[in-house]
Amino acid sequence: MRVVGGIIAFCAALLAQAVAQDCPANSSNSAAPVGVDGNEPCTILRDFETYRPSVRATRIDESEAPTIDGDLSDPIWQRAERIEEFYQVEPVNGATPNQKTHAYILYDKKTLYIGIYAFDTEPELIRASQLQRDLRLRDDDGVRVLIDPFGTYRNGFIFGVNPNGARADGLTQNNNQFLGEWDGIWSANAKIVDDGWMIEYAIPFQTISFDASLEDWNLQLIRVVRRTNEEIRWSNIDQNRSRIDLSNPGLLSGLDDISSGIGLEVQTFVAGATSYDWQSDDLDFEFNPSGNAFYKITPSLTGSLTVNTDFSDAPLDARQVNTGRFSLFFPETRDFFLQDVSVFEFGGRAFRDFNNGLPFFSRNIGIVNGAPVDIVAGAKLSGQVGPASVGIISTRTGPADAQGIDGQYLSSARVSVPVLAESKAGFVFSNGDPTGETNNTVAGADFQFQRSNVFGQGTLFADLAYVRTITDGVADDLAAGEIAYRSQTWNGTFTVRDIGEDYSPKLGFVNRTGFRRYRQNAFRRFRPQGSFVRRIEVGAYNSVITDLDDVRTDHVYGGWFNVLTNAGDELNLNHQRNFVEIRESFEIAGIVPVNPGQYRWEQYEVYAETTSARMFGVGAGFRWGTVYDGDFTQTVSSISFRPSKHFEISAEHEYLDFDLPTGRIGVHVASMNSTLAFTAKMAINTEIQYDNISETFTYFSRFRWEPEPQREIFVSVGHTALIERAPFPGDFSSRGSSFGVRLGHIFRL
Repeated sequence: MRVVGGIIAFCAALLAQAVAQDCPANSSNSAAPVGVDGNEPCTILRDFETYRPSVRATRIDESEAPTIDGDLSDPIWQRAERIEEFYQVEPVNGATPNQKTHAYILYDKKTLYIGIYAFDTEPELIRASQLQRDLRLRDDDGVRVLIDPFGTYRNGFIFGVNPNGARADGLTQNNNQFLGEWDGIWSANAKIVDDGWMIEYAIPFQTISFDASLEDWNLQLIRVVRRTNEEIRWSNIDQNRSRIDLSNPGLLSGLDDISSGIGLEVQTFVAGATSYDWQSDDLDFEFNPSGNAFYKITPSLTGSLTVNTDFSDAPLDARQVNTGRFSLFFPETRDFFLQDVSVFEFGGRAFRDFNNGLPFFSRNIGIVNGAPVDIVAGAKLSGQVGPASVGIISTRTGPADAQGIDGQYLSSARVSVPVLAESKAGFVFSNGDPTGETNNTVAGADFQFQRSNVFGQGTLFADLAYVRTITDGVADDLAAGEIAYRSQTWNGTFTVRDIGEDYSPKLGFVNRTGFRRYRQNAFRRFRPQGSFVRRIEVGAYNSVITDLDDVRTDHVYGGWFNVLTNAGDELNLNHQRNFVEIRESFEIAGIVPVNPGQYRWEQYEVYAETTSARMFGVGAGFRWGTVYDGDFTQTVSSISFRPSKHFEISAEHEYLDFDLPTGRIGVHVASMNSTLAFTAKMAINTEIQYDNISETFTYFSRFRWEPEPQREIFVSVGHTALIERAPFPGDFSSRGSSFGVRLGHIFRL
């Protein structure tokens, strides 16, 4: 009790400090403190609601292109217009940055070049701890470039680089979703110098689809100084808008007579793999040539063709153990489907935190009942047709011989168009059943509304979706909607969802039908000035699920308290009460039964973690209370160690203990990941996983080397085994081993 009392007292003190120190001028359309410590007088700098900087790119000849070595001393950069007006967004909105930043933009017929000089008065403190591709850029000093070449003000490409020249890229969707799975062909390099660090980008126009008729592109430049967690932006100077928000970007002009070539890209792969079954003593070998072709029908619309698609580079699924009543959701990890994933996004926030009911989920293509099947061929059309965003995919899968399932034709289409200032509307259609057991068709429509600067400083969202499925002539539907308001002060959400009993999207995801769900939350954010605390959040939530006769079956409500420090350390407290009516018995983890009946319980949670930007990062959480007329405890722990830019390792462990009248079970789930990066283009990633329910141990290591952006050498090694859970650790029994090599080359014309 003393510990709990101490935590409550600590939280109360922080909250009091926040109320006392919250600067009334801390908004994008009013005064902002000039000093970095938050103690300077508030002085109006600009009207950031209407502020929109612009820059004209400088045209150069292809023979004059700078060498991408991270050195801005090349004289060609002096011909570019210099951008030097940047503003701080974190921790103080609109303040003068602590560090100076200069940016330069050049282009030739085929490539966009961006140079950044990130001055730093303490270069020895620059954080540059990673070297691998697709790094966690938030853990280092970094620069992000966001490009919207269609003038959508909501979707774009993002390219990030740290001081080691390590790259990360992705897509932004509707100003509120980052899709980091996308990998484009582009180059960058960086180096630390006596007064800061420098970066050079080379982004081919063939990598980014664009609207050839558009005279100006939307552009955003963002820099983060990691040791102070300071965020510096060129445009969109507003704490209420995230880094990926493009609703108020800068303007990039002067891009005339640019080309993406004839628009043809051919990816060729040759893969050889061998596997050994330790139980049957069988050794198998496969030779698998495969390829993808992409043709830009227009600069903004791409046609894709895949033959004998290879997924050997896909990482392991995160290990999960099902302790509930409904099937688990495993996200897509395969590159071919992730490349255009933003085009197929549907429903917006109505599906963001609750995947049940998705009308299309690409993981159902090439995987049947959890087992992979070949994709013989597939065609895809994606991009922009006028103002419309279009995505169409059709595939032919091979048979699942072990399950007696024939190959299937599976297709889906998604079209959306921008409406109003920041919103969009569209429809989705799919046809096919991966198992071949039914004739299944799905059709749906959605409207995603967004409006910034509501009540002076927040953003209002209203997302609506309706989907209808027809399975062997039986029709049913889903209706979902969410209204949310987000700001740096008051926030709220209301969500409703209705899913019919026979709703069945065979190319989507559904794990529960025949219910209605109503969810609400409200929370207040405080931003102390001149404090080690960056943000404090206090909120409450309520969620009710009923059957289709409006009889309550599930009810959870509670509250939370969250503290985020300037360094990135975090503390979370949570309390909730639950009610559930179990109508059909089930087994926790397939072992401990839960009988039909009505159950009420209460749980508490404490979780804290330090930022992984330090050499050591740790996290620990404890949840305790009751469940199903018994006791429940959960512990989670994590640790990360990054001693140099060449090596990092992290480990996670979760333990759940259910002590019920019907039995007791302890569930362990553990994983370990490591990266050994030799250069920014060569690394070994290793994943190890184990859980004591399936008793399965999995090891998977991937070596990837990109000698240049268009060539790849990939080697994988895998091993699976069983480790008996009692007594733990029990016998180690090998089940299978695998080894594979894949060579890839991309031809661009």
